[in-house]
Amino acid sequence: MSVQLKRNVSLITATSDYFANIQPLVRDPVLVEVRLLQQKEECAFRDDLTGLLNRRSFNQELPREMERFRRFGQVFSLLMLDLDHFKTFNDTHGHLAGDQALCDVARILIDTARLYDRVVRYGGEEFAIILPQTNCDEAMIVAERIRESMERHRMHYAGQDVGVITVSIGLAVFPKDAMDMAGLVQCADLALYQAKELRNCVRRFHDHKRNHRRYSLNTPLPLRMVTEQQDKLEANALDISFGGLSCSSDAPLPTSTLLSLVLSDAAGSIHLPLQAEVRRVRRAQDTSYHLGLSFRLNGVEDQIKLMTLLEGRLNISPQSGPSGPNPPSA
Repeated sequence: MSVQLKRNVSLITATSDYFANIQPLVRDPVLVEVRLLQQKEECAFRDDLTGLLNRRSFNQELPREMERFRRFGQVFSLLMLDLDHFKTFNDTHGHLAGDQALCDVARILIDTARLYDRVVRYGGEEFAIILPQTNCDEAMIVAERIRESMERHRMHYAGQDVGVITVSIGLAVFPKDAMDMAGLVQCADLALYQAKELRNCVRRFHDHKRNHRRYSLNTPLPLRMVTEQQDKLEANALDISFGGLSCSSDAPLPTSTLLSLVLSDAAGSIHLPLQAEVRRVRRAQDTSYHLGLSFRLNGVEDQIKLMTLLEGRLNISPQSGPSGPNPPSA
C-alpha cells in the first residue's frame, strides 16, 4: 500500500483497509481517538454535577472490596450520608443554590476522606463512602470528622451566605453486619434512618435482637456434632451467622450442652471445626427438633472459611433483622 500510494501508510490505516475491503469482517467501521474514548468511559462512572463516582461505579467498587476480604481478610466499612433539611434549603434558596451546595458537599467529602476512600454520589442529596481496610472504630472517626467539617462549613451562593447544611451518617461494616452487598447497603441505610431521627449525627448499625445478623440458607448444610459425652449427632443447618446457627436434628439436646461442631465442604476442601453451645431447643411440627447453637470464630481466617463455605448457599436478604419505615424526608 505504501508503494502504491508513494507515501508511508500507518498500521491503523492498513488494518482498517484490510478488515473493510480484503477481509470484510467489520461493517461500518469508525475511528475513535483513544483519549476521547477514555474520557467517555470515565464520564460513565462519574456524576455530572459533582464529579464524584456515581451509582454505577458504586455497584462495581463494593463487590471488589468484598472480594478483597475473601482473598486477604481485609474488612471494610460503608458510610451512607444524607443532607439534613435539603428540601427546605432548595425551597428557600432555589435549585441552583442547591446544586452549588451539592458541589460544596462533594468537595468537603473529598477533602475530608482519606486518599484511598471512594466517595460516591448515591442519588439526590444522598452520598456514600467506601472505606477500605477500615473497622468500625476507625470508620466512626472518619464519619465524625466528615460531620464536623460539614457543621463548620458555611454555604455561599451568588455572593451571599446561605447558611449551614448538616449531614446524618449511617455506618455498617463488612462482613460483621452483612455477608452480601444488598445486606450491607440495607444495614447502612437502617443506621442512617436512626441518625435522621436526630440529624447531624453518626449512627452505626446495630441489631437489637442479636449480636450477629442471621442469614437463611437456600439449601440445608450438613453438620457433624459431637458432645462432651462423645454422643454423635447428625444435623442440617437452616440459617447461620458469624456467631451461631439454627439446625434441624432428629434428637434434642439440653440447653447449655457443649459440643464440637464441624462445618465442611468436600468440593471446596473447606474444613471448619468450632466449639459450640446449645442455647435453644424447640420441637418442630414434624418429629424433628430445631436447635439454636452459638459459637465463636477464631479470627479473620475462620470468617473467610465460613464465607467461602456459604458461597451460593445464602439467600440474598437476611432472614431476620430490624426493619422500619422509610427515613424521614431530608
